[in-house]
Amino acid sequence: MSRGEILLDVREVCRRFGGLQALDAVSFDVRRGEILALIGPNGAGKSTMLNVISGAVPANSGEVRFKGERIDHLPAEQVNRRGLVRTFQGAEVLRGLSVRENVMAAGVAKSGSGVLDGLLGIGRAQRVGQQLREEALKQLQVVGLDHLAEAPATQLTAGQQRLLAVARALATGAELLILDEPGAGLNTVEKNLLVEVILRIRQRGSTVVFVEHDLGFVGRLAERMVVLDHGRMIARGLPDAVRADPAVIEAYLGNTDVAATVRPAATASIAPQLLGIDRLVVRYDGLTALDQVSLEVRQGEIVALIGANGAGKSSLLKAIAGAEPPAAGRLHFNGADLAGVPLEARAGLGISLAPEGRALFPALSVRDNLLVGRYAQVRKAGLMNLLWPMGRAAAEMDEVLEEVLRFFPRLRERLHQQAGTLSGGEGQMLAIGRALMNRPKLLMLDEPSFGLAPQVSREILESLPRLTQLGVTVLMVEQNARSALQVADRAYILVNGRLVAQGTSRELLERPDITQAYLGWEGDDPGAANEPMVAAA
Repeated sequence: MSRGEILLDVREVCRRFGGLQALDAVSFDVRRGEILALIGPNGAGKSTMLNVISGAVPANSGEVRFKGERIDHLPAEQVNRRGLVRTFQGAEVLRGLSVRENVMAAGVAKSGSGVLDGLLGIGRAQRVGQQLREEALKQLQVVGLDHLAEAPATQLTAGQQRLLAVARALATGAELLILDEPGAGLNTVEKNLLVEVILRIRQRGSTVVFVEHDLGFVGRLAERMVVLDHGRMIARGLPDAVRADPAVIEAYLGNTDVAATVRPAATASIAPQLLGIDRLVVRYDGLTALDQVSLEVRQGEIVALIGANGAGKSSLLKAIAGAEPPAAGRLHFNGADLAGVPLEARAGLGISLAPEGRALFPALSVRDNLLVGRYAQVRKAGLMNLLWPMGRAAAEMDEVLEEVLRFFPRLRERLHQQAGTLSGGEGQMLAIGRALMNRPKLLMLDEPSFGLAPQVSREILESLPRLTQLGVTVLMVEQNARSALQVADRAYILVNGRLVAQGTSRELLERPDITQAYLGWEGDDPGAANEPMVAAA
């Protein structure tokens, strides 16, 4: 292939954030007129790569060339002016403007019109305004929104807002269009329409690069794929070859073998229900994150929620914790309806969440971070105890702190160290330990092995059965599906906000269709990415 056929050339790009190597010598190219997918599991470095390419974040080393010109040293607006345009995960419409005016605003820079022209509003400004109106309508026709040109942008559905974002990008005169999760939260009909729009854009001469977690959607569009994992490129090439690559399957499903702890097999079926969820619906600005999800967790169980990024797993945990109000459905905990119970009160009932990314207080000591986790229980003892724990409240705090330090001995060694100086594994132990300070009945873990080395990940996951011996029930979101199924009693699989399969961990580990459902490789069937599997018996 001649260099003239390469539109974007990424060479040995590295990017660090403190001690985190977000991108490690990543190289790939994008050929003029193609559709290329950049994929990888959570934390793979995809967003960082887009930020480097679009000029939002500088690379520490390496080069990015667009049409032969080096652009990695240019600010984002200069990259944009050269014909490389990026959309974002959030549609972010200009709320006070119509659909057409949103697209017109994106085309102003290309028109060459300045502030003075706009202030005068005559002569050239009038001509430019008319040109912008006509050009905006053309781009709206490309994405199928021309019939809504004069409607307020805020009245568009979530899917239509994403199409509007594409129209705005096209209005800039983009030669290379980079789409960041264009299908996130869209239903089957909206995704089908988006596929048609992207294919139409390519037919008009634009080149498309997109990041997407729904790999069924990816399979319908991508002519080539680049796969990242932990900041490194692990595969690239034609879709069929990438799908069959053992490194790609391993990156998505995980290969960390966890030593299973022997536990009574029949306990789950006879234990009382601790958490019950009935037809739960969660929406974000019109996007449906969870659609009629029903499940249960019984006392003493470890239950895993698995699925690709964007499946709705974290949204489910947030709804249980009270951080996201459901649009419909019911939640019951320990026999009580959680409707109307605020977040802090749910913690007081015995619900704890160790969030993805840990959310530690880096300037505080390990001890102080742990004590924050006791807030909900101390608060119930009265304001004075909140300011200065005394008597029984103080004794219980010391007792629980000792329990956590016995569970994670490494935290005792770091007790007076700033949390921001901990390693990744120690930080995850601290996040779980802080949640345990609440003495929860239900401990929810969001990606406990995220960003950890296999050996540290194994140590964290192997500790979970010991928690059940202390009377704690565990509901875990984990992207490393194989490891999660090895440590959990039962599991539920989510795809695009819908529950598609459930069963014991052994049943799910032995099912041959789990890889297809979890990775979403059903690319030939337009509806397959959203079709549920047959539930396990």
